[in-house]
Amino acid sequence: MSNMKNKILLLGIIFILLFLFLSLTHSCSNIWSLLTENGYFIPQESNIFSFNATKMNSGSGGWWLYGEDKKYYYALISSGYLKLQKGKEPEGFNKFDFNTWGEPESSISETGDFIF
Repeated sequence: MSNMKNKILLLGIIFILLFLFLSLTHSCSNIWSLLTENGYFIPQESNIFSFNATKMNSGSGGWWLYGEDKKYYYALISSGYLKLQKGKEPEGFNKFDFNTWGEPESSISETGDFIF
């Protein structure tokens, strides 16, 4: 009987830790968007745990316009996306206006590769 209680307790602790991990990262919303939204992707330099879509398309599409993670700011453009390394923001920088980013570090065409 004691062995069964220990297994249930261990499973409960694992479930709580998993729930906390998923709720404290952006993984749940990213996974949901990857599964349900046409055109949603995670930049190659990021991952589902750290990428945060900070501004979404206001129309019927479910893709992000601006996002960020621990290292970069991202902006979706017609040919892919731009990225700017955090800590290198120019004067007058606005993370929701890529025209204020100066010269973004790179412009990368979207490949559709999802990083898990």
